[in-house]
Amino acid sequence: MPISLNGESICAICTSPGIGSISVIRLSGKDSKTIVEKIFSKKLIKQRFMYYGSFTFKNKKIDEGLCVLFNAPNSYTGEEVVELHLHGGDIIAKEIIDILQKLGASLAKPGEFTYRAYMNDKVDLLKAEAISEMINADSAASLRNSIINFSGGLNKKYNNIRDLGINLLAEIESRVDFPEDVIPKLEKKNIQKIYKDLEISLKSIIEGYKKGVLINDGINILLLGSPNSGKSTLFNTILEEEKAIVTDIPGTTRDSLEHIITFNGMKFKITDTAGIRATENLIEKIGISKSIEKINYSDFILILLDLSQNLTELKKNMLHFEKILNNVPRGTILFINNKIDLLNNNRKLLKLENLKSHQINKNFKFLNISAKQNKNVKNIFKYILQNTNINYKNTTESFMTSKRQFLLATKSMEYLTQSKIKFGKNMPFELVSQDIRFFLNNIAEITGEISNNDLYDVLFSKFCIGK
Repeated sequence: MPISLNGESICAICTSPGIGSISVIRLSGKDSKTIVEKIFSKKLIKQRFMYYGSFTFKNKKIDEGLCVLFNAPNSYTGEEVVELHLHGGDIIAKEIIDILQKLGASLAKPGEFTYRAYMNDKVDLLKAEAISEMINADSAASLRNSIINFSGGLNKKYNNIRDLGINLLAEIESRVDFPEDVIPKLEKKNIQKIYKDLEISLKSIIEGYKKGVLINDGINILLLGSPNSGKSTLFNTILEEEKAIVTDIPGTTRDSLEHIITFNGMKFKITDTAGIRATENLIEKIGISKSIEKINYSDFILILLDLSQNLTELKKNMLHFEKILNNVPRGTILFINNKIDLLNNNRKLLKLENLKSHQINKNFKFLNISAKQNKNVKNIFKYILQNTNINYKNTTESFMTSKRQFLLATKSMEYLTQSKIKFGKNMPFELVSQDIRFFLNNIAEITGEISNNDLYDVLFSKFCIGK
């Protein structure tokens, strides 16, 4: 879907489809004002001023509403822009769009307004991506991160890296005419410091990508446990509605159930799985196999233990899951002692202490809950947020969420490392500086300073029509 930039006027409905109080249509391009004045009863003389009037075409009144003009370059796209504010509903807006096309405007492609803003230097590529993230944000955390990025959070980091990289390149290329092995010790130390500063800055952005993905896409939580351990009850309690079948019959859940919730502004994807046990039932075996497969795609794993079981059976289940999760990072596993409501205090303490003493790995964490009575269930999410170290409410830290940026940043680090190694081995300065140039080119591609038309077609096509 190539997007052209020939200045022709484009139009699109900016508001969501369906019934609403108003519909907004946006036009951008050199003839926008001329086209609108053919159907609007007022002349758009002043910019940034709301005119009230009627919309008429071929002596037929379509609607009454508002018009506002933004002269170039003082508009979202940097071009002449006109916005029409109509009564809500699809019919009126679509009729106006049809008329605008008859008068010479083209229907905008997805993301074309923002593409024009980018090409006219109203936004850079990072800001354009942040706009897309703001529109698609489905949690307070993802919205907060996208706003910080829109405000230039990542730009500042990349600009600092670029400036350091240019400084490094200048230091290296100023010595091209000198032997590599005669750099004064102090000068070599200064250059090595620039390498180190660049590595620290870029590494911080790359490592922040994982946190950015969690903020944007949500934290994947997997519920595992033996049959009747209370997984489905916990699943339903978290969702506050019955999504999973809860019975006393082992093996009721055979397919995974997934649902999305938000807690303290963070998105969580909860997956309830088939109970894991030895069974001859073919369908149940398939469900158990799928449960184990999902371990590799989960950010946190909750192992439910049934405290109503006798201690021997309880230990057996705990040790079984410890072995299954042997290669999984310990910080992503939480054992849930469920059904504490069935135990009195003395019996509970004795059983829990006995259980902990039989752990293979003492680093596993335990949390006591009653899924049925909704006791301590919120503590699960508090624990997870503490362990991900995400505190979006009280931070101005920006996190990269774009895979495009992540891949380019990772490649940039490779070039930087290669250049540092070559410099350390006193290799020719031309080879050292070549990798620095590749490094700088990658950074420039991240911010959009280097053009990539194929990338733009893909990136801006992900926007909604009208943005």
